[in-house]
Amino acid sequence: MKRPTIKHKERSILIARYHHPKSDDYLEYIAEIEIKDAGKSPVQMKLQFDGIIPFVPVMPPKEHVIKAESILDLYSKTKRWLKKYGYILI
Repeated sequence: MKRPTIKHKERSILIARYHHPKSDDYLEYIAEIEIKDAGKSPVQMKLQFDGIIPFVPVMPPKEHVIKAESILDLYSKTKRWLKKYGYILI
């Protein structure tokens, strides 16, 4: 069985805001998305924190990997992961 090859690789910045009316805290992550041509979870995003640590809100992990079956599934998992710590995507 041959190993899956990377079809697409992208690097971008993911910004999330703390969901509270009186808070002005933001998070920045460097997001590296890989799409492979085969496998159970061919879409993968590696997050690495790159910014200022928030003052009051709970800080999510500095490094995290999210695996998914499709791009839409990756978006929903990322949104759910950030919401667990009280953040929303911008």
